Amino acid sequence: MKMRINIVEPFKQLALVEAITSVYQQSFGGEPWNEGWLCPVCEKVFALSHSDKTCPECSKHSRTVLLVEYWPRNKVVSDFYHEMQKPDPICVVAQSDEKVVGFAWGYRVCVSPDLGQQLDAPDLHLSLKGDFFYLDECAVVPSCQGTGVGKLLVGYILEVQQQSQVLLRTMNDSRMCSLIKNMGGEIVQHISRGRVIIRLYTS
Repeated sequence: MKMRINIVEPFKQLALVEAITSVYQQSFGGEPWNEGWLCPVCEKVFALSHSDKTCPECSKHSRTVLLVEYWPRNKVVSDFYHEMQKPDPICVVAQSDEKVVGFAWGYRVCVSPDLGQQLDAPDLHLSLKGDFFYLDECAVVPSCQGTGVGKLLVGYILEVQQQSQVLLRTMNDSRMCSLIKNMGGEIVQHISRGRVIIRLYTS
């Protein structure tokens, strides 16, 4: 499988933004996130593979409730453009035969109490100081997970960014957590819902 990693121009390459949205939904709709469907009543979350379009939890209480997309396209696109207006943003995609199979994006941040609140890590500024590249998102379609695409994406984006330290938030049992730890990253804080904050030195 021939793979190319390319930098995205988010305000010019609309087809790539559309493709990123699709990859986002597919990737985060499965393990370990399972953010595919959401019950608007009980707020339980289900994987994309959940075949019933109604909430099984609500049905236990004799209520039939239709599930909604956890990550609707307009939400993903809106978040993406918001992130791409932050300091020094970078977005890259992995393409196989012109098809987008993965992406990664991030931007420069300065550790502060506000950033800690944003990341659900309110004490972060007590242990970390200065500027970091925040690796905000990285996703690979399920059929390509475990094939090294994520490593290619992360390696490329870390090479082109300018900061000496990288920060990210992920699930403690995710592929991304294992990848960054294998690259020398260290967990600096455990936060809510099984997530961790990781720091990686790039130089």
